[in-house]
Amino acid sequence: MQLAWLFVNAGALVALLAWVYRRYALRGVGYARSFSRQTAYAGETVEMVERIVNRKPLPLPWIRLESMMAEGLRFGEQRNLDIRSGSLFQNHISLFSLRPYRQIVRRHRVLCAKRGYYRLDTATMTAGDPLGLVRVSRQFPLSVALDVYPEIVPLRDVPLPSHSWLGDLLVRRWIVEDPFLVSGVRDYVPGDPQRAVNWKATARAGRLQVHRRDYTADHRLMICVNLETHDRMWNAVTEPERIERALRYAATIASNAIRQGIETGFLTNGWTFGEAKAPVRLPPGGGEAQLAALLTAMARLQLETAVSMHTLLANEAALGPADTDYLIVTCHRGAELSEAAEALRGLGNGVDWLVIPPEGGEGDA
Repeated sequence: MQLAWLFVNAGALVALLAWVYRRYALRGVGYARSFSRQTAYAGETVEMVERIVNRKPLPLPWIRLESMMAEGLRFGEQRNLDIRSGSLFQNHISLFSLRPYRQIVRRHRVLCAKRGYYRLDTATMTAGDPLGLVRVSRQFPLSVALDVYPEIVPLRDVPLPSHSWLGDLLVRRWIVEDPFLVSGVRDYVPGDPQRAVNWKATARAGRLQVHRRDYTADHRLMICVNLETHDRMWNAVTEPERIERALRYAATIASNAIRQGIETGFLTNGWTFGEAKAPVRLPPGGGEAQLAALLTAMARLQLETAVSMHTLLANEAALGPADTDYLIVTCHRGAELSEAAEALRGLGNGVDWLVIPPEGGEGDA
């Protein structure tokens, strides 16, 4: 009889324990996650911090935490962290315990291996009783995002056209005379003001000479990244590594140009995460805020076309721009694309090509 009562009491205690954990296991439990910064360049390392808190007297003998995120962030090895990776996503599984009124802070070193926009929306926590009879799950909403910019490479590694003004950084195409810069003398031409006459040079030359003024440059650059790898491609990119290389070059040129005081914009036939499926156009501008906007657009760019590049350039020509340099970063120079580029050139703009060859190949002329 005593043994029977022992079993009855043990069963009652187990049932009570199961009821308590079913009702209270995840009450008073909080979870938060954050990155040490909101932006990084590909190849850099950031820190991800997790905080799990138990605000009640009931201990949690085991907690299972699961979260899903895109591939491209590489986590270092850590105790109690299992990472199951696929081609597009990775599933993180952690198992640990939490005593009453305690907080755990977990820090992860994360390598930003690939350009992209990494958003963490939810994490699922499961807890239960010591005997494993009860499992209670709860989903925690998160609002954590990290923009990983394309890697900035040395400018000398960018295969710029040999005639490109960017190669020298100071070819002056749009010029306004600077009255404070004198670079020599020249012959007088009708319309030159009398105050520009250099009388000493006139006496030496025996004919009227005027000061030759140097010029102040007003650079504007539009970097155009074409996601098409050939002139018949449509929709999803078939050679993503070539496009990633194009974006690295575009980011490098944008960074160098803006830091040289050149107003720089961005045009692409892809679309960005979180926006309508429409091509991206950021007009030329200067300063660190403009550079951040360009790099953010590149980080969030989806490898899928919204419109053909020749159509996008034709629309650009219809806007009637002038005195702007267009650098077309592309994997091909098809007939329709070249025709659209010539229309821009015909409006008085400069057009340069940066052709991205296949891996180990040479670009088209």
